[in-house]
Amino acid sequence: MNELRLVLLLIGALVIGGIYYFGTRKKPPAANEVADSTAEGQKKEPRVGGLFGQRKSSPAATEPGSDQPRQVEKGDRSGVSIYPPQPEKIVTLYIHAQGDKTFGWHAIKAAAEQAGLDYGKDNLYYRFRDNGSSKDMLFLVANMLKPGIFTPDTQTRGLVLVMTLPGPVSALDSWETLLPVGQRLAELLGGTLTDEHHNPMSRQQIAFIREEMREFDRTHAVTD
Repeated sequence: MNELRLVLLLIGALVIGGIYYFGTRKKPPAANEVADSTAEGQKKEPRVGGLFGQRKSSPAATEPGSDQPRQVEKGDRSGVSIYPPQPEKIVTLYIHAQGDKTFGWHAIKAAAEQAGLDYGKDNLYYRFRDNGSSKDMLFLVANMLKPGIFTPDTQTRGLVLVMTLPGPVSALDSWETLLPVGQRLAELLGGTLTDEHHNPMSRQQIAFIREEMREFDRTHAVTD
């Protein structure tokens, strides 16, 4: 349970910047409540804590039927490693809905399944790297709007993809998985993929991040 709270704390810290971005835009009807904005002009990388600091873990939806995504529970097989240690580097991508549109539960569920994501007991989506009997997390996908999770009544204006480093594979390999998944989700949802500053992803920015991943691997002498 403590590990679950840690990952929720991490996600909360990461999406504060995104929530601020969305909170400054016109909120469409039926959208979830947006969290309070961060301090104006804040440019520093968010720290762990904040949004989910007082939040208890939420159980996944339990209604049976075709509307229920496939769930992955911690400990459902030996060697499962879902929650990351304290990261040295955090890489985030965002998917924004166009204009005043929102992403609904059914669209998110269908897109996530097509993109190869697993729905967790904590109501977040995960991408894993299978290795024999172990299952290591490469990155996760959260709802941009408070409280950051996905449930059958979800209507959101954005998603956030979070990758922490070091991970179970090299930073470059993780990035080469994260980017296509982000692009695929954006395509399926009809949204816009952006970097951590909410700027549309350009070839130049993709190349820049790829070089950052190579440098991280060189610094840490990562071998897969």
